[in-house]
Amino acid sequence: MIMEKKKLYPFLFKPETVERPWGSEVWTVADMGVADSEIANGWLSGNSMSDLMETYLERVVGENVYQFYGRQFPVLVKFADICKPTPVFVHPDDSIAMERYDALGKAKLWYVTEASSDAKIYLGFKCDVTAQEFFDKCMDGSILELMNEFTPVKGQHILIEPGTVHATTGKLKLVCISEASEVNFYPYNPYIAEGEEDTGMIHISEALDFINFKKYEFLSTDSSEVIAPLVDRPEFNVSRINLSDPLHIYTEKFGSFIVYACAEGEASVQVPVGDSGDKKMENYVLKCGEAMLIPAELPDFYLVPRDRNTILLEVVTNPGEDVDEYIDPSTEPFLEGEDYGGLEDGEFDEDAYDEQSEEE
Repeated sequence: MIMEKKKLYPFLFKPETVERPWGSEVWTVADMGVADSEIANGWLSGNSMSDLMETYLERVVGENVYQFYGRQFPVLVKFADICKPTPVFVHPDDSIAMERYDALGKAKLWYVTEASSDAKIYLGFKCDVTAQEFFDKCMDGSILELMNEFTPVKGQHILIEPGTVHATTGKLKLVCISEASEVNFYPYNPYIAEGEEDTGMIHISEALDFINFKKYEFLSTDSSEVIAPLVDRPEFNVSRINLSDPLHIYTEKFGSFIVYACAEGEASVQVPVGDSGDKKMENYVLKCGEAMLIPAELPDFYLVPRDRNTILLEVVTNPGEDVDEYIDPSTEPFLEGEDYGGLEDGEFDEDAYDEQSEEE
């Protein structure tokens, strides 16, 4: 356990490669228990992400994020190298995942860094389907026939909402940003080895009530802005930065940690240190395929390109308060004809109200 009390700094983590039947994933920022990123730089080197969260709490993630998520670091960042067809995936939302599995749900962003000419992404359904149609197609292995198909291109981003079925074929390299969850369902999985139990039917039965069976409309947007917002959700906000000139970043405006995932090129994060009269810069290099965590307590820093074509994905979390959908905020809080002791007029007399209550 970390005991020292020093100022925090930008963190790089040792990559952890997870082999999959369809390729590999490099986990670069993870607080998942089964995969707990290890700090690779600075005086905290060797400590895990969970150690960091246990000791520094809101100093790492920010006060609002800590109040909402506690000691769970809320996002997961991976780099996927896909070379074979994937299973069909689907994920529950937060409410279902928490109720059934005591875990976060999973919204996620895919950012395409490479795509072969024959690569395909399948996302949602071409038209409304029934649960029975979906089940039958999963059982006979023809589920992709029901799904939207499009050809991905480098630089494209795809937001995958909970409940949306998705899969890929061909060769793809992706930056994968999601909630910190591995609640994954595989309604169709072609990689069940001979003699192994096929859990697909179990997955289908558990997922049927949260899959979105409606026709899916995929909207692809593009922007040439230096800083282009890609996703704005309570779980995470993601912007793409085309880093051609240095940027001065102030963390106060985010109220959150920041993660930078380097999709292309190379950058350095330069942190001012020392007093105002004798400031120096500490330099932290971020290479393609790596991700760096900027703790919330760091007041400001500079992003500086080290390569002509540098693209960073900037990830922050701004959790909002849940609002009960049954509550109408425009409804008057008082009923006509009832005596509220002046509360409805802003003139509540507590002693008089207590006396009235005792008499009643």
